Order: sequence, then structure tokens, then C-alpha cells
Amino acid sequence: MKQILTFLAIMFFAFSMNAQYIYNDFDANQNETISGWPNEPVIVANPNASGINTSANVAEWQRSEDQWAHVFCELDGKIDFTSGTTFYVKAYMPIAATVLFKLEDKNNGGVFTEVSVDVTAVNEWVQLSFDFTGAQSGTYDKIVIFFDFANMVDNTYYFDDIVGPDYVTGGPTNPVELPVTFDDEEVNYGLTDFGGNSSQIIVDPTNANNKVAQSIKTEEAETWAGTTVGGTVGFPVPIPFAVGSTTMSVSIYSPTAGTPIRLKVEASNDPTISVETEAMTTVVNEWETLVFDFSNEATGTAALNLGYSYNKASIFFNFGTTGAQAGEQTYLWDNLYFSIPTGINEDFVSQLQVYPNPATDVINITNHKELSNISIYSTTGSLVYSSKEVGSTVSVSELQPGSYLISATDINGRLNTTM
Repeated sequence: MKQILTFLAIMFFAFSMNAQYIYNDFDANQNETISGWPNEPVIVANPNASGINTSANVAEWQRSEDQWAHVFCELDGKIDFTSGTTFYVKAYMPIAATVLFKLEDKNNGGVFTEVSVDVTAVNEWVQLSFDFTGAQSGTYDKIVIFFDFANMVDNTYYFDDIVGPDYVTGGPTNPVELPVTFDDEEVNYGLTDFGGNSSQIIVDPTNANNKVAQSIKTEEAETWAGTTVGGTVGFPVPIPFAVGSTTMSVSIYSPTAGTPIRLKVEASNDPTISVETEAMTTVVNEWETLVFDFSNEATGTAALNLGYSYNKASIFFNFGTTGAQAGEQTYLWDNLYFSIPTGINEDFVSQLQVYPNPATDVINITNHKELSNISIYSTTGSLVYSSKEVGSTVSVSELQPGSYLISATDINGRLNTTM
């Protein structure tokens, strides 16, 4: 008997920890107001108190012929996914149809995430579940439900027991801007995973005074699994690409060397406008700063067009390899900068010592034994020379006369540059 009591106590504790917030059950727990457009839902007696739903009262909603007719709930805080990611709704439907459950920012409809389910049961209560795994906490404060999504058929729907992750008031509200350092508690960094990634902001294991992003590429991850900064809305100001300024940099802490890291920028309002480029890790379980040159796009992707505005960035670890092939891997990343971040963070940037300057045939590098991944850029941002190995001298005799930027990574993961 003691073992049974202990087991039940553990089960009760686990249930309590994962209990869902009741948004509205249309009986005793009407915690949030459920509205509708163009028609408002009303509370009525349960038309069929049977099966999974024997409650006395439910919501009745007359769906009009308006294509985007919906019911919705605006919240006084942002939804918190740290204790769960699934919303549930009981539905009683006159036809088989798609139900779309959407979360959005009530002040900016362009910030949203949505999940849909196809319902085949008719004239009986069914439990619908909408899993928002990977959605960013502290981003959404409005729930929108579309019954018979995107169609224009007038029908009567009943629904009940809207439950899911609770919301919290307060929290970070400022949009994320470049540079991204993950240290400002007032910024909503909007980390949004896709393809099997799982990300969160943690304390840097190598520096207790620093916060970084941790992205786990799970065993179920796709080749294209990644993480977006700033959610669906991205940065409020476009990345200022220009002639001679086409690079971004990220500090990476990787479990493997020789791993391709892909960085993608795009227009948040038009996914057909994008640029992707890659860099390779060179050290294991050490911080290093990788430079991504968007004038050198990845094979098969669009070229950088300075006439477009790019305001959204996503990072892909071990791009091209599935989680099943590589096994679960954990990556840390920090300090997402536009261009090379000289003079900004002395922990990650140092002055590269080269001579003579100016040079005609060769340049000498004083600490070449401590360096790897050397790159030389023209003033237009074009990569004109690169090598994983760094020798004591580099031939520049083939370069056209002009000014150039040289960068390399040292054994401590710091970016060394002549800027």
C-alpha cells in the first residue's frame, strides 16, 4: 500500500506541475472573454451532453459567409510556453472541416504562429489539440480560432473548454535589434525554431556574466532545422547592406569542427526575398567568431540584391545533415553583428598584426601559429582570398592595388582583424 500511495503522490505532483490554464469553459471558469467577428459567440445549454463533454453550458457560434470569420480572445499578457505548448478545444461541428488555431500579437498582426487540424467527426464532441512546440514565449497575446478555415459557408458551431499554456503580464517587450547579444532582459529576442531545433537563452557556461542562445539540433531534426531571431516580424530596421558592407558575424560554440553553419537573411513580409551563406567551424567546444559574407551566397540560393530590404535572420547548424545522421548536438551562439564587430566586444575581437603595410608582394603575420581561417576582403566586400591554414606570410602579389581587410580567428576563438 505504501508503494501505491507514493506512486499516486508522484503522479499528482506531475499533474499539478503541468496543469493547463482554463481560458473559458462557459460554466464556472470564464476567465477570459471570447469574442467573434462578424458574429459574437453566445453561451447556450449543451446541445448534446454526451461523450467527452457532459458540461451544462457551451459556446454557440454562427459562422457567417465571410471567408475570414473567426472567434478570438485578447489577453492582458504574453503566452508563456515554458510549462507547456499545447492548446485544447472541444468542438461540436455540423460538417467535416479544418480548424485553424492562431496566436498573434494583438498590436501587430504580422507577428503570428498557427496550427491547423482536420476534423472528420460530425455532430459529436471531439477534442482538438494544437501543439505550438518551438513557439517563442512572451510574443503572443491574442488567440484566434477559425472554424471551417478560409471557406464561406454559414453554419452553427459549438465549442467548449479552451485550455492551454497560461500567459504572464510584464516581461520583455522591446523588439530585438542588431547587434544581438542576448544580455538585455527587456528585449524579446523571439527565438523561433523549425525543423526539429529546440532553443532557449541560457547563461554562458564559460562566462557566468554572459547570456547566450542554446540551440539543440535534436535526433528528429531535418537537414534544414534552424532558429530565427525576432520571430516572424524580424528586426524593426532592415540590415544595412551596402557596397563594401555585406558581412555579418556570429560567435559560435560548437561540439564539432568542420561543421557548416548557414546564416540566412530575408524579408519578413516576403519569403521569396532571401540570401544564404555559410562558414565552417574550426574548433571544438571553444568560442570562435565566424564571418558570413552575403556577397558570396551559398550554392543554389539567391544572390544579394542591395535593392531589397532584409530584416530577418535565421541560423542553421550542421546544415545539410539530419539529426538522425549526426545524433543530437548542442550549439551555443552569441553576438550576431552586422559587419565585422571591431572595437565592440574585446572578448571576441583583437587587432591583427601584419607588416609591411602597405605591401606589394607578401604580408607577414606575427602570430600566425595561433591563427586559422584567414580571409581577405576588398573594400566592396568581396572575398578575394581565404585559407583554413595561416602561414607566416601570405602572397598578395596577384591582388589589384587598393585597400583590403584581413581577418582570422585565434586559438581562443577571438576574431583578429586589421580594421
